Amino acid sequence: MVWGHPCCVGGVSRAELRRRKLIDTARKLFIANGFHATGIAQIARESGIAVGQIYRDFASKEEIVAALVEVDCGAYMDGETLDAAIRAGDAESVRTWLHHFVEPDEDLEEGRLFAEIVAESSRNERIAAIFTTLQDRLKAKIVSAIALLAPGEGLAERRGALADLITALSLGLLHYRLLRPTVDAGALAQALREVIDRELAALR
Repeated sequence: MVWGHPCCVGGVSRAELRRRKLIDTARKLFIANGFHATGIAQIARESGIAVGQIYRDFASKEEIVAALVEVDCGAYMDGETLDAAIRAGDAESVRTWLHHFVEPDEDLEEGRLFAEIVAESSRNERIAAIFTTLQDRLKAKIVSAIALLAPGEGLAERRGALADLITALSLGLLHYRLLRPTVDAGALAQALREVIDRELAALR
């Protein structure tokens, strides 16, 4: 990639900018209409990008979902912050990173979209495969965080179990808030953070 080249804007290729626009447009339509009720033609109309071009960028709607989930989960995992904390041996920052998985998200619309895609994964093998890959990556990150706080070769299995627990608490909090949107989730989130801290203490 050449900075300032006509096919680039600010060092980002026009193809990448177009893909980002498609993903953002799809996200808005999925939130507004639901996954099944949103078609490629709607995404084309809303984005101003021709259907043929969309299919050159993404072979199917599932591929758009895959890219959307990849972007959102990448931001959610915040792997760079964790990696920097682990390199520095910063236990407090690592603990804060783990706590972030049970922080209430203010944007419930995004939560509804995520819950809908998770539900779709139970019916759609391609989306299920996307989530399996992302879950494996997330678990590996959480395990590496726990390993800094509770090191030791003999604890590997228990670290994996705690990583699964943290993921389950995070998903449970999301669905609870979708079912009870008016409830103040702050106290619940604090209780979940205390659960994580107790399990970390027991692991050590």
